[in-house]
Amino acid sequence: MGVQSSYHQDAPFPTVDLSTITPYAGAFGGIVVNENWLQLEPSPGAEVWTDLDASLAVVSQWNASHPATLLGVKLRIFGGYGAPSWAKSLGGAPITIVTKGVSRMYGRWWTDSYRKAWSALQHALAAHYDSNPLVRAVSVGSCATLTGEPFVGNLSPPAVQVMEDAGWTPQAQQNCLEGALADYSGWVHTPVDFAFNPYRTIVDGHAVLDQAVTNGVMTSCADSRRKGGPDCVLGNNALSDASTSGGPAAIYAQINSLWQSTPGHVSAYFQTVGAGVDCTAIDIAIAHHATGVELWPPNFGYQGFAAVPTADLEAWNSALRTGHPLTCSG
Repeated sequence: MGVQSSYHQDAPFPTVDLSTITPYAGAFGGIVVNENWLQLEPSPGAEVWTDLDASLAVVSQWNASHPATLLGVKLRIFGGYGAPSWAKSLGGAPITIVTKGVSRMYGRWWTDSYRKAWSALQHALAAHYDSNPLVRAVSVGSCATLTGEPFVGNLSPPAVQVMEDAGWTPQAQQNCLEGALADYSGWVHTPVDFAFNPYRTIVDGHAVLDQAVTNGVMTSCADSRRKGGPDCVLGNNALSDASTSGGPAAIYAQINSLWQSTPGHVSAYFQTVGAGVDCTAIDIAIAHHATGVELWPPNFGYQGFAAVPTADLEAWNSALRTGHPLTCSG
């Protein structure tokens, strides 16, 4: 999934570094190239592809040296506090939200002017990269604030107060999520990966779950290609060996329900919930029709995929490619 610390540090992402996976050729089919909106569009409508092109060139060079184990690329573009300053002023002055003691400055992501600017960037990206065979997937980042996950946000009372004072409403957030796929309609050849989580909204001042909203957007994702939209891949970034019994269980159940209603039509991807990963988690992903799983790289003291024997990584990669279940011990 690539190192994502640049987003959390309000800094441009560096050129992708493939040195960590070079010893694992054959264990991976792709890598995520992360970029912040601020480095792609520093001024309105003036896109700069230099950083992204540099990362793609590195992957191309790696593939030339490893013709038997080629890598594809998923693009993940961060908005949220990775938006450029001009975008943070669309629809009104920037707002400051404190999450876990850290203050972040945001634009008003739910407003029409902000949403149009974000959508325009996604269409510009598609016009530039949709025909590039190296780009195999694009991550949906519309409405996302804390991470690259559209359904994850800070709904603490202080945060909600700041948002509401700026004009945010639960309906505006729902409208943003339901309109997210339209932002990616320019991707004709490249699938778009949409990370889902149980939807939370505000009712009478309290955050409450409303899984029906998530299910509705998931259904739109599953139906997108048949209705002339982008090829949308159902996803979740909380994969673990407890995914089907813990918090994201409803997401996994809905993926299987949509698969059963249109067998062979629905596909999925997952990202592990933390740096650790085991065979059982990968087997859950396969059982839920995953074509890929994003693993954490070694970084900042955690080992990530480097803690897993190479032979296991290769076996998991092969199983995901074929859809064959794994035999997990322990």
